[in-house]
Amino acid sequence: MMIRAFVILAVIFSSVEANTVRVVSCNEIDSEYIASMLATGTLIKAHEIEKTFPRGSLKYSEICEVRNEIIMDGLAFTLYKPDGNNERFISVYNGLDASSKLYGPFKK
Repeated sequence: MMIRAFVILAVIFSSVEANTVRVVSCNEIDSEYIASMLATGTLIKAHEIEKTFPRGSLKYSEICEVRNEIIMDGLAFTLYKPDGNNERFISVYNGLDASSKLYGPFKK
């Protein structure tokens, strides 16, 4: 009985780990890329898309997030770099109304 419980828990935790994507803080280059896209007015309704990323198309190092912890405006920017192409996508999360919009694809 204990072995069966252990096996079930191991399967559950391994499947959760396989579907988990880690989000890290963006490095300086990626932060500047997001800031330049925001400053040039690229993140507008015309570039807004509805997209989901296929399982396995994103790697751990390919997702990063920028938040301004000093000015708590509720905005968080996430940069997606899908595996195998030069396209980039930027997600903007508005913590004040819990909305999220995805913009792209942008060339690297």
